[in-house]
Amino acid sequence: MKRIIPLLFLLLLFFSMRPVEAQSLSESAMKKVTIGLDVFTDIWFNEPTQVDIRTIHPSANTYLTYNFTLGNSQNMTFGIGLGVGNHNMYSNNGVIKDVTADTIQFVPLDAKLSMKRSKFSVTYLEVPMELRFKSHKGFKVSIGFKLGYLIDSKEKYVGNTYANGPLQVVKKKGIAQLNNFSYSPTFRVGYKSFNLFFSYALGPVFRVDHGPQLHPMSLGITLTPF
Repeated sequence: MKRIIPLLFLLLLFFSMRPVEAQSLSESAMKKVTIGLDVFTDIWFNEPTQVDIRTIHPSANTYLTYNFTLGNSQNMTFGIGLGVGNHNMYSNNGVIKDVTADTIQFVPLDAKLSMKRSKFSVTYLEVPMELRFKSHKGFKVSIGFKLGYLIDSKEKYVGNTYANGPLQVVKKKGIAQLNNFSYSPTFRVGYKSFNLFFSYALGPVFRVDHGPQLHPMSLGITLTPF
């Protein structure tokens, strides 16, 4: 999964760097498809208090939607499609005690060990839906909702595994007790290809009583070449 978002980002960049080809498309054809990349930080609610959670949590989404014109309006569209969404939570001193446990716990690292960071990460296959308004001068605003299905989860630890040992990268995949679905309203506002982006997960990442009731709120930017 770690290759999917970078690959789609390169595809997005490829399209954005081809203005001549983009201009050759008819205006109606360009309105039918939207390719977007969200780059943001997650703000975690109900984060574990036993460990030191960082303030900035870089994450990203990418998506493609097909757009339907609403009535006779040239300014209002409804888009629906597919995307891949990722949420990360970074810690300076905490790790998951046991990724297969019946109750997931984030605990401080053993005092004899040292670490650079740890990252808890979940990835979803998403169905985004948005109601969009675009003025003739390029101002855009949209409200929407996305449904996600969990397709990947992991913890990445960068540090030593025994006292005074070498720096190592340890990855643990398939974290237990995660909810399979995510539900998030979204909001975007901006000008032409640049937008501000907001979303908030309505449900917790972990099952109730089986882990911390984490909810990510995402704040960042959206880039759309067309």
